Amino acid sequence: MDNTTSGGCGEGRFVIIMVVDVKKEAIMSFHSRTGTLVRLTNGSKTAERTSATNEFNNAIVFSERPLRDNELFEVKIDSKLNTWSGSLEMGVTTCNPDTVSLSASSTGLKNGTWIMSGTNVLKDGLAVKEGYGPDLERLSVGDALGVMRTSAGILHFFINGEDQGIAASGIPANVYAIIDVYGKCTQVTLTACRLLDPNQQTFLANQLANEAIAEATALCSNEILAFHEKCGSLVRLTNDNRTAERQRPHGEFNNGVVMTNRPLKADELFEIRLDTMIDKWSGSIEVGITTHNPSLLDFPATMTNMRSGTVMMSGCGILTNGKGTQREYGQFNLDELAESDRIGLIRKQSGSLHFYINGIDQGVAAENAPEMVWGVVDLYGMAVKVTIVDDQDVIEEEEGAGVSSSYGFLYSRSSLPSATSSRRRSHIIRSRHYSESESDSVCSDHLSTNTSDTQTQVSRDPLTFHPVCGRNVDVINRNKTARRPNAMDEFNHAVVLSNRPLLPGEWFEIRLDKVIDKWAGSVELGVTVHDPLCLDFPSVMSNMLGGTWMMTGNGIMYNNETVIEDYGYRPDQMKAGDRVGVMRTKDGCLLFSVNGQNLGVAAVGIPEKIYGVLDLYGQAAEASVVQAEETYNLDLRFHNRHGSNCVVLNEGRSVSRPHPREEFNDAVVMTSRPLRLNELFEVVVDKMQLPVL
Repeated sequence: MDNTTSGGCGEGRFVIIMVVDVKKEAIMSFHSRTGTLVRLTNGSKTAERTSATNEFNNAIVFSERPLRDNELFEVKIDSKLNTWSGSLEMGVTTCNPDTVSLSASSTGLKNGTWIMSGTNVLKDGLAVKEGYGPDLERLSVGDALGVMRTSAGILHFFINGEDQGIAASGIPANVYAIIDVYGKCTQVTLTACRLLDPNQQTFLANQLANEAIAEATALCSNEILAFHEKCGSLVRLTNDNRTAERQRPHGEFNNGVVMTNRPLKADELFEIRLDTMIDKWSGSIEVGITTHNPSLLDFPATMTNMRSGTVMMSGCGILTNGKGTQREYGQFNLDELAESDRIGLIRKQSGSLHFYINGIDQGVAAENAPEMVWGVVDLYGMAVKVTIVDDQDVIEEEEGAGVSSSYGFLYSRSSLPSATSSRRRSHIIRSRHYSESESDSVCSDHLSTNTSDTQTQVSRDPLTFHPVCGRNVDVINRNKTARRPNAMDEFNHAVVLSNRPLLPGEWFEIRLDKVIDKWAGSVELGVTVHDPLCLDFPSVMSNMLGGTWMMTGNGIMYNNETVIEDYGYRPDQMKAGDRVGVMRTKDGCLLFSVNGQNLGVAAVGIPEKIYGVLDLYGQAAEASVVQAEETYNLDLRFHNRHGSNCVVLNEGRSVSRPHPREEFNDAVVMTSRPLRLNELFEVVVDKMQLPVL
């Protein structure tokens, strides 16, 4: 029995739960219909992915029947390997296993499917909650992962028996559990299928009720706007939480996110004043709205990392869920604002979002913004300290001494002029290391200037993909994987760049995870001077003019022209598991590699500040960044001392028997140095001598 009474502001809201004390163990096994690479054993309670070292997907498993209300479905990881990225995924689906068209992975299922993947919760393949629970990829052999739908339609996940909280709501009844024995995970066993303990059930019901109460209270609150006490790790709040300051601004440029203490009301102006700036970093203040409750949010290093429910003004553009939706918005560039300048925003009753710079309306930034949104400020880069201002603050400033800012006199709150004057945008390029003719297409980015201490700061961030990418590509798996979700229907518009410029001598290497045989052409890799935040992504990156070098099936291309015709790359021969890499050396040479083999110098005189580029073209449907610890060393060679019947060629990278029809042995060869810890030594057989019949 569930009796709920609720009222308006100031009234109590109570939830009374009567729980039946039932702890019946339910009989359950895996459904007989599975992915093509699944083998069921142990009475259909163990699921193993066959050919696990060669295949990473096609291993979906379902529960044999729909889950009951409050029934916990739990599996234990039996075995893992380190060949792939990604790991076990779990969730629920309305799809009937007997009739559904199985996809290669669980995130490809639609029509009412909720999946926990990594630290994200996805619905029908789209992220609806980020930063949820520990990363599933970090689970070890013996760890348990469970899922449960409550009688109230709430979805919970459990890791080693510990509830991770509410993952989603509005889950229909009669859903099947779904498990994807994906990537690193190769075998799982069903360990439990039982009704939830009554005490824990009561706790969850109370938790849900408390969250609803808190939400209703926040909506009705007339509390003065301030910053929420929960904020980024480097933020210090003062002045009754109306002033936020990023600590250690000369050593750190991010982790400065702050949000409002309550949701914004319709037509309410949220405005902040820039109090302190420094002239060290590139990039500056970012302001916007989000649907994420600060009390529940795992604060990101920067809000542009958020992939759901977030609209931010960054520089001269608008980012929605991390992707650029307006490249040139309004009159001003936030990176050019100075101390005393003001940035404000209003979510209007109609749902349109407007930004204001020193009182000037910049126009519609987004339509149909959700009703419940919090204001967000990212104290990024040059922006160190801000204060929330209201009407009285602005009046006092204007009456003081005619205070002016870098963009002219401050405007009164009573008359907010619209953006009728001509666009004003800076062409000053910080950290410029390329020709002036190329600079117009590059804007200020989120990286430090090229000094020794800031170079160290950049190097701390591991190479991943930038979330701003081409229209037919999704960046997933904590920005480590890029995929074309409609690879069978689309073959281009899938360009993705690295999250930061490459360091000298740093390899940007990707591994092909999925290849299809429908299209011609395949993965293309290269470098560009263009910042992903300001790039108008082309259909294929080799078409770019100005500061782009790409390795394609036609050879090395620069500015849409082939400069080396036969470089040795054969994209039509690439298969899943193959690796392609690119690097700019300290002296400005550009090198490419295929499966760890250096193909030699492709170009010289490459600018210092370049981003890695991946074009998931044609047959290439999915690829992942190979992390530094996974990268195979390219300095391995064969030793110059070897058996008498072999010859070392290709600068020590190849070895052959010159007289294979006359000699069959004395061809032992060793590496030129000892192998390092966890280093893979791998060879490819180039030629075989068949016996003469």
